Amino acid sequence: GEVLQMIDANQDAYYEASLFLPLALQEMVGSSAPQHGGRRAGILGFREHIFSDIGLLGRLAADSEFTFGTIVQRTMDWPLEARLHYGHPDVMDKLQMLQQGGVSKGTRGLNLSEDVFAGLDLALRG
Repeated sequence: GEVLQMIDANQDAYYEASLFLPLALQEMVGSSAPQHGGRRAGILGFREHIFSDIGLLGRLAADSEFTFGTIVQRTMDWPLEARLHYGHPDVMDKLQMLQQGGVSKGTRGLNLSEDVFAGLDLALRG
C-alpha cells in the first residue's frame, strides 16, 4: 500500500482506532484526498490513547499527555504550522517517507526520540 501507520510496541488495539482508520485512509489516498501544493499530506496525526491503572500518579501522567496531544499539538499545527510527527497511531505517506530515506534515522545515544525526525525531514523537504 501507499500508507504507513506508526504503532508503538506497547500500544494495544482498541475500538476507536478501528473507527477512524477508514476515514484516515480516505484522507490520504483516493481522488478526494486534499492536495497541499500539488502533494497530498505527508503525515496525518492522531492523539495517542493513554491509559493507566497505577492510581493518581498514572492518571496525572495520562492527563498531561492528553493535554499535550490535543491543545499543544493543535496550536503547533495552527497558527504556528510547526507540528512534527508526535504520537502514535499517526499515518504517513509511504512514498514521501521512502524518498527521504525512511521514517526513523535516530542514532544511538544522540537522538532519544527518533519519531520527530520523520516530521522534521518532511518539513525541510517542503
